[in-house]
Amino acid sequence: MSFAFTYELLFEVTLFHNYFLNSGEDAYTSMSLADKEKMLQKFDSNSFATIVPTVETKTRLKNYKMAFKLSKTGFRVYTKVKEVDETDPFISIPADLKLDFKISINDYQFENYTDLDFVLNQMFLFSNVKPTTEAVTFKYIPKNNENILISNDFLVSEKTTAHFLSELYPQERQDVFGIISLTMKGDNNPGNIVNNSGKILSPHFKIHFDNRKTFWKYINRKTKSEIKTDTVKPLTYSGFVEIDPLTDFTPKEPVNSQYPNPSVKSITKSNGDYYSEIFI
Repeated sequence: MSFAFTYELLFEVTLFHNYFLNSGEDAYTSMSLADKEKMLQKFDSNSFATIVPTVETKTRLKNYKMAFKLSKTGFRVYTKVKEVDETDPFISIPADLKLDFKISINDYQFENYTDLDFVLNQMFLFSNVKPTTEAVTFKYIPKNNENILISNDFLVSEKTTAHFLSELYPQERQDVFGIISLTMKGDNNPGNIVNNSGKILSPHFKIHFDNRKTFWKYINRKTKSEIKTDTVKPLTYSGFVEIDPLTDFTPKEPVNSQYPNPSVKSITKSNGDYYSEIFI
């Protein structure tokens, strides 16, 4: 008797960012399917983030006949299954098996265009299990069908951060923006990766960053004057945000004036507000 084996999806994590997916003031989530596809064709999460399994997780993946595969929109983990039942892992997967993936930021301007406040000695944690060192308000990793944007609510305490860093090898502890930590049985059913019988459920998780909104400050070097928009405007890689000199400034500016969109290179923070500086 001969047996054949194949690999099936264990789980998937999508990594989105509205700075790249939105177009000017047009939100990706409100676009038509055709326009969404166009934005996705240009999108590559590897342009701003690097995701790798931790050293310990690499060993666990190997031991349980699993495979880690990167994509332009995140990553997938596959597991070897039996041909007679494609939901039955070739090697039984313990409910408490934990797989950790380190997130590093590889774009130095990420902080400028991402709607987050970065805190020293605290990292972002995306997990289906609440650490014992976290409060009951802990935010679980969102599912793909949930319209949840990543906020500072996903920052964990210094104590939790120190614990996760202690589980890394010394060479891994540099440039840790966050950790994706997934246990086969989560704290609730939607977060489970295997069921009570150990069969795979192939859940799809999503980490969706929002783009930063800033006041746009136009600085005239010749006249040594400056004006700023009355409200914040979105920063996006694609598209163009029209500035109306009559409605976007107080007092109003001349009708024939034109105002370019800013780059993400020059951003300042004052009294909790962010400003994009555009020299004209």
